[in-house]
Amino acid sequence: MRHVRAVMLGVALIALVVAGVGYLALGEIRAPAATSGQPVEFVIAPGASTAEIATRLRSEGLLRQPALFTLLSRMQGLDDKLHAGRFVLSPTMNMSQILIALQSNRVEDVAVTLREGLRLEEIAAQLDAAGIVDGETFLVVARDGERFRSQYFLLSQLPPAATLEGYLFPDTYRFQRDAEPELIIRMMLDRFVEQYATLERSVQVPDVNVHQVVTMASIVQREAALEAEMPLIAGVFWNRLKPEYAPIVGGGQLGADATVQYAVGFSEDEATWWRKNLTLNDLQVESPYNTRNRAGLPPGPIAAPGLAALTAAAQPNDGDGYLFFVAHCDRDGSHNFAATFDEFLRYESEWLGCQ
Repeated sequence: MRHVRAVMLGVALIALVVAGVGYLALGEIRAPAATSGQPVEFVIAPGASTAEIATRLRSEGLLRQPALFTLLSRMQGLDDKLHAGRFVLSPTMNMSQILIALQSNRVEDVAVTLREGLRLEEIAAQLDAAGIVDGETFLVVARDGERFRSQYFLLSQLPPAATLEGYLFPDTYRFQRDAEPELIIRMMLDRFVEQYATLERSVQVPDVNVHQVVTMASIVQREAALEAEMPLIAGVFWNRLKPEYAPIVGGGQLGADATVQYAVGFSEDEATWWRKNLTLNDLQVESPYNTRNRAGLPPGPIAAPGLAALTAAAQPNDGDGYLFFVAHCDRDGSHNFAATFDEFLRYESEWLGCQ
């Protein structure tokens, strides 16, 4: 009898342990990895096993128990149904919801090329036209630089109330349709950080910070037609900021038409954000971005510079103390560079003579 009771007690204890483990496992299956968090893009590579997928889910903060996820997937017969693709997942999803999402929520990517020199409004319009995101919603987020400042060291020098103008790196991207604006912006900021890292330790301009380099790069991007001339054009603008040249260039004024175009904004008659035919009133517009009537750099970038412009701004070529540049008559985008006002007048006369 005692033997029977001992066996029954052992069975009962085992049952309790199994029930307890099952209860804990069920709780883990139903519980999300976090109670809050932003949606993230999760990519399953071709040929990835369920165990590999589970491990990556944990590393990205979407899962706490990869072994349990793998077991649950096998119990539900899903081992061969988790296919390669891009998915949008949230840390607030539980294990069952993630499995369902990985079967049905694969998103189709849209390729979009965002060229150098676009301002935020142009980027938003292009993304909207491609069906990737609502342009106005994107702009609201992109104009809130404070939201991202603490998460990106390179944004630490953003002035108060600054936008992300200039920091959304121009490149070819693959985005999902109807993507979250913040997800798109983070991808572009990540690309900016990646590219800027290639020149961060080789900035040759003394006493400037990242924000000033990006601001200068954006002006160079809009002013230069040829990449080969970008270092020289950057050199001209940096030279104009030097105190010793102030008497020649109007007290440290850059005099960059691109900044006037930015200050003027959208031109209804030309249907562009970059008005070509600037009027006298345009050149005198009151704006901190108008470097025709204000000394120094504008308060921030005017467009998105590419790597060539960023490199030029960080590593300029000041030539022989160049302070001016005037377009060549052959209209190939190249310029004549001058160190004196007399040289500038001569080149300008040549340019006017071939119009």
